[in-house]
Amino acid sequence: MRLIVEVAFGYAVTAASPVWTDITRYVDVGPRGGVRITRGASDELGEVQPGTCTLTLDNADGRFTSGRAASPYYPNVRKNVPIRVRTISHAKNLLTNPGFDEVTLSGWGVSAGPSMVLSATHVHQGILAARLTWGAPIGQAAAADVHGLDAGSRYTASAYVWVAAGAPPVRAGIEGLAVGSTTTITDAWQRVSVTFTATGPSHRLLLQALGTPTPGTQCWIDSAQVEEGSAATAFDPVPAVIHDRFWGMVNDWPVTWNGLHSTVTVSCTDIFKWLSRQPALLPMLGEEILLDLPTVYFPMTETSEAGAAGDMSGTTGVGTLMPAQLGAGGSISFGDSGAPTGSTGAGFEPASASAGKYLTADLGPTFVDGNSLWRMRIEVWFSTSTTGRVLMATTTADGSNRLVISLDGSGRLRMESAVNNGPLITATVAATPNLADGQVHQLLYNEVDGVFRIDGISYSVSNVGLMANMRKLHVGGWTGGNLWAGTISHLAIWVRNIPTTDLLSHYTTGATGHAGELADERMVRLASYLPLAVTTVGSAFDGMAAQAALGRTPLDHMQEVASTEAGRLLADRAGPDLVFQSRDVRYNPLPIVTLDYADLETDGVEVADDDQKMLNTIIASRPGGATQRVLDQVARDTYGPYEQQLDLLKASDLKVSDAANWLVSRYADPPPEIRQVPVQAYTLPLDTYRALLTADISAVLEITGLPDQAPAATASLTIEGYTETVTYRQHRIDFHTSRALTDAVWVLDSASYSQLGINTRLAY
Repeated sequence: MRLIVEVAFGYAVTAASPVWTDITRYVDVGPRGGVRITRGASDELGEVQPGTCTLTLDNADGRFTSGRAASPYYPNVRKNVPIRVRTISHAKNLLTNPGFDEVTLSGWGVSAGPSMVLSATHVHQGILAARLTWGAPIGQAAAADVHGLDAGSRYTASAYVWVAAGAPPVRAGIEGLAVGSTTTITDAWQRVSVTFTATGPSHRLLLQALGTPTPGTQCWIDSAQVEEGSAATAFDPVPAVIHDRFWGMVNDWPVTWNGLHSTVTVSCTDIFKWLSRQPALLPMLGEEILLDLPTVYFPMTETSEAGAAGDMSGTTGVGTLMPAQLGAGGSISFGDSGAPTGSTGAGFEPASASAGKYLTADLGPTFVDGNSLWRMRIEVWFSTSTTGRVLMATTTADGSNRLVISLDGSGRLRMESAVNNGPLITATVAATPNLADGQVHQLLYNEVDGVFRIDGISYSVSNVGLMANMRKLHVGGWTGGNLWAGTISHLAIWVRNIPTTDLLSHYTTGATGHAGELADERMVRLASYLPLAVTTVGSAFDGMAAQAALGRTPLDHMQEVASTEAGRLLADRAGPDLVFQSRDVRYNPLPIVTLDYADLETDGVEVADDDQKMLNTIIASRPGGATQRVLDQVARDTYGPYEQQLDLLKASDLKVSDAANWLVSRYADPPPEIRQVPVQAYTLPLDTYRALLTADISAVLEITGLPDQAPAATASLTIEGYTETVTYRQHRIDFHTSRALTDAVWVLDSASYSQLGINTRLAY
């Protein structure tokens, strides 16, 4: 086992392709130092907490001092830069892809221009080799990074090479450090090698063409190896494995001194920190609209104290929607309920059709520039019970060109336009329903295709001019009167090439809040607002109630989904992504590793039998649904009431009842369990060690050979979290565990899981 610590200086935590700098050589891995990582939850009933990592760096040359101009990383020693911690395990060979038989070139790259592909034409061992096709530049090479080296120790790197006739010879080397042997024959396999003394924890192996190759000539490489010692020994095809242990961001770079010796002890947190400090989400409709990058966007969801509406698009120069007065009287109030699901809007109450207030904004020069190239796509939501009123209008800066959208005297949609200060001409619009019915409606209009969509239904429009250079926006009326009486919200305009089909899903969002969509789909939707990727694991995902209002941090809403599903939301250990496990990931799992009790750090093993998790009564409810009471009367009579209020985002009362019964059946009288499994993982056999490093939250460990005083000789335990400490050739992991049989579920005709109520229960 070796440690790899890298920092992406100068990059944001969500950067797609950060460049990593290896700082492993500066990490204190002595017995008083090491890297300490925490992950997960203390038990299965708690939420997964932000993962943390702490480590101490040697700062003798000041390279980790933030703001120090002499640092080689200046000016990028900054808070919140990405950091990742990995370990590498190996038998003899330190290369992660020594023989290409996993059908991948992973771990290998090229320099100076050759192409590299998998090939079965010439193979030294196994089924595949890598073929290099040379170009003209000098210095072309295949390259593989080698990690886990001890500075000061001797190593030998080797590889077998087949040089085709006419191709240049190939030499082994370590970049910037050592030159080794060169091929001397063609059309046959020959081993080349280089021996070197490591100067740090990682080096780069090069298999380099000598001289100027003739473009198109080829060679093959296979059976590469890096091993300890001063000579190449028999090839070992077992690859080294890199294990992702932590991915997150550096919180700070505190410099301290012990006399004149300087160190920096950094604390780091995984992507959950980034999630938790994100601002409160807009209503779901607003987040969906923002995903489509509108040129201007006025949600008009301000609170009742507001007197104007702001733009959320971020487009330079877009002004605020400010009240304008026509005649006397009237009012505009924000926080009106006549808006899409989970949202509010601006309520317009004119004194009359010709007296009252409306909103107006200057959309600015950036909008005008866009509109000179692209016609408008408009979305707006509204409700009214009054016919014959103006919903919105756009005009050029001087008002010479105008586009007015309103309802006619029958409540049907009407569009009027004028150019060059001419009179308004009414377009021909396919007859819409009466929209002045007091209901909330969506209008979507694309000038290019000449189609209105009302609540997702298309209506054609003709005899209307295509407007350019529009700059003024009027909402709820305009200088011509016919002031709106009702609510308007979520007005967005695009002046770019975006098809209407990209905007059609907004209607479902605003009308239903996506009530009923499966929990994994909801989790992906919430993550897309950030944006982050989510990997979903498992299949038992129920329909979700609407979360249309949102309004809290993304992490809050994601955890709400995870809790509703009795699932687990995790930070990915390999990148700035998320993992969402369904509850059925834990149903009857097989152990990924078996440990003997004698292999544990036995001073930390105990069996607990207490009421910490006891739960025999649940009062369960859901938004807009029934409140239900589920209990285990025998457990209440025996132990007294252990009650919990459960509010879930389930889409049906039946699913709420299922969830409540599932909890009570598992925790009305919890049996004894082992909650902590400490193990010195590095001392175990390689396969066992690798299995432990693969283990993550919800994986199962099996402990055998427990002492006679234990309830049973064997225990199956689900991992809920862990704390690990990595030092030089030591790797201690303390697993937080729960009893795996808590999630044992009934299976028809199963020898292990068919005794309902005895060793298993019905799952939901």
